[in-house]
Amino acid sequence: MKIRLIYQGKSGKNHFDKAEDMYLSRIKKYISFDIQQLQPLKLSNALSVEEIRKKEEEYFLKKLPTDSLIILLDEKGKSYNSSSFSKFLDKMTSFQSKKIIFVIGGAFGFSNSMKQRADHIVRLSDMTMAHHLARIVFLEQLYRAFTIIKGEPYHNA
Repeated sequence: MKIRLIYQGKSGKNHFDKAEDMYLSRIKKYISFDIQQLQPLKLSNALSVEEIRKKEEEYFLKKLPTDSLIILLDEKGKSYNSSSFSKFLDKMTSFQSKKIIFVIGGAFGFSNSMKQRADHIVRLSDMTMAHHLARIVFLEQLYRAFTIIKGEPYHNA
């Protein structure tokens, strides 16, 4: 079983790198995991929001393995608390032979057709956040979920 996080973003060092590295090393103790950064699309300012979403959908779909379970991280997705997310993750990793791909969308979110193609849509928060922050929130929750699954003392609820 392998889990991957895919997102669009600019290269370069930022304030979140240390936290990302810390959670990556912790998560890898439980499961094969990696992050795939896609370079942002260069799009015309004349495009509508829906046209941008459609272009990003085409871009993402070229990068997603066809035999994978696709889970979008979107503010309109299903809300979980940490315990219920750990149960969801345990179910996904126990009964799936496919690679699990979590995807963080662009600035305007996902197109409706991308949402329909996804196997699941998960909400990290009711609030919109920058992809750097969304990555860290997701990584922390993924790590927390594995500690809950394994009965380890990180989660104190």
